[in-house]
Amino acid sequence: MAASSFLDSEATFTQQATEAGLGEQWIDALKGNSLSTFAKLSFAVAGPGVAATDDQINAFLGTLRPGVAPSIADMAAFKRVLFESQTLMMHSLKATARGEETTPKKMSAPEREARLELQRQTFRGLDISGPLEPAHSLYDLCASMVEKNEVAYIGPTKCLSRQQELMGSKPEKELQLDVGKTSLVVKEQASNAEIHITSDLSLYQALQRRTLALDLTGIASYEVMRKWVDRLFALYAQSPAPGFSKISQSQLLRADRQAFIRMSELFTGSLKAPIAAGKPLDPYIEKLESDMTVTYFMLPVPISHAGSSTDKSDKDKKRPETTNTKGGQPPKKVPKGNAKGNSKGKKRDPIPQALKGHHARTPQGEAICFGFNLGTCKQGSKCPRQHVCSVPGCYKQHPQTEHQ
Repeated sequence: MAASSFLDSEATFTQQATEAGLGEQWIDALKGNSLSTFAKLSFAVAGPGVAATDDQINAFLGTLRPGVAPSIADMAAFKRVLFESQTLMMHSLKATARGEETTPKKMSAPEREARLELQRQTFRGLDISGPLEPAHSLYDLCASMVEKNEVAYIGPTKCLSRQQELMGSKPEKELQLDVGKTSLVVKEQASNAEIHITSDLSLYQALQRRTLALDLTGIASYEVMRKWVDRLFALYAQSPAPGFSKISQSQLLRADRQAFIRMSELFTGSLKAPIAAGKPLDPYIEKLESDMTVTYFMLPVPISHAGSSTDKSDKDKKRPETTNTKGGQPPKKVPKGNAKGNSKGKKRDPIPQALKGHHARTPQGEAICFGFNLGTCKQGSKCPRQHVCSVPGCYKQHPQTEHQ
């Protein structure tokens, strides 16, 4: 599949050439000679930065279509397309030399639409619309992986649908220093839009959108990635053995995160070039099911018996008698708010099953938000509880699903 950047996109080149007024026969001739991108055409007649003469252009067009003389309109349109290709290539080379490639490249709109249309034709039984249509920002995250040639984890909270993206606000702009640190420029902030995973269905749809985005950008095949996601949910829905608790959603998210970490450790090829057996990550995804470093996170956890009736009876036996010897009356109950060590008198909901073994408060005694750690808190910055990791000893500014 063609690369996603503006210079290497065939769909973008075709659209720009058509808008410039170049005839369809000349565009087909360029494609027939493997000159269907700006990057390739920029070196075809003369090098970038060198203006091509009319004789050079006539000789080149005569080679493309022998015996056919270009009209004045075709000559003007081709000169425009050639100038655009050389200018774009020069800009890209200068940006690379100045170190401005830190900003990830976004997938061009014509390339994205062409690939999406091909995907819809390939998977006719799948309705890629509504909650299953990935957001443009999700495509850009995957395209960034291809440009950087490194496997990165894309959590389900970042897998927005196109509908959710349209309802969100646009990224704000901020003042930044230019590369030479001599002047200020106004740049658009990177989009950090996220969604709240409130149910198993919303989680499955988010992972489906990520699967479609990985397939569209040529990183992993839809069938292979969907098989892995279905395997995770099959283990998640499986009934536990006696004495063990059901696999929690946080376990599924940890396994999903570990899968990408494991692939980043093992992958040594190129994400830009498909392999003979499929797409670059397909062989690594197929091995995840037998990789113990990943499936370890999906093992059932034994049920704690700390609150069983047997333990309670043992505690009752050890508890000293508290009868009042003077009047035979039982002692007065002390209000919980006045009990020693509980000066605040505030009572919290019990820790959810998915967070068993985690802490409910920070070392400073502040309440930790359970919803933030499970991805269900909708209050954001207005939440009265602390949005920190509930893993004992961590307490950093991330949910427990992203704890390393």
